Amino acid sequence: MQRSGNDVIVADDELISRTFRAPRDLVFEVWTKAEHFTRWFGPHGSEIVSCQMDARPGGIIRFGHRSPEGSILHVKGTFSEVILNERLVFIFGFVDEHGHPIRHPMFPDWPLEASIEMVVILDDVDDGTRVRLAHRVVPASAASHPAAKRWSLLAREGSMQVLDRLGEHLSLATTRKEHAT
Repeated sequence: MQRSGNDVIVADDELISRTFRAPRDLVFEVWTKAEHFTRWFGPHGSEIVSCQMDARPGGIIRFGHRSPEGSILHVKGTFSEVILNERLVFIFGFVDEHGHPIRHPMFPDWPLEASIEMVVILDDVDDGTRVRLAHRVVPASAASHPAAKRWSLLAREGSMQVLDRLGEHLSLATTRKEHAT
């Protein structure tokens, strides 16, 4: 991803893309409402144990993420861009239970100044909604750190698992909406 002014430009080779048979407004909702987000966000075997979300520019995103082994990773950040049913950009870092920055527990040499910028782009397609997802470590000085480079290699697989879980949740949410009408 490259930044141009306030816009985040995402190169196609950095994107993970998946199409879901769900309307774009529902896909946007599951990314921006805590009651949905807690049910699917994270890699396989993980769960969100607490979540606060205010999806507007400057709004917070804060959650506790329990790994399959039982440890909890706290995440805190802000939304920098929210375009209804089209695009989300949020930046987050790892914190302790009191909100103080910490190193990523899997990477003891993780730079404390490092944050992760995530971009979610939604597009209408014939079958439903295409979700394009990208992330990067910021600032650039932190992105070049060896721990950030190791994290980036694992993050792509983690994002693929997140999209798997998103698809499962959207299937359930779409079915519930169809039965409610």
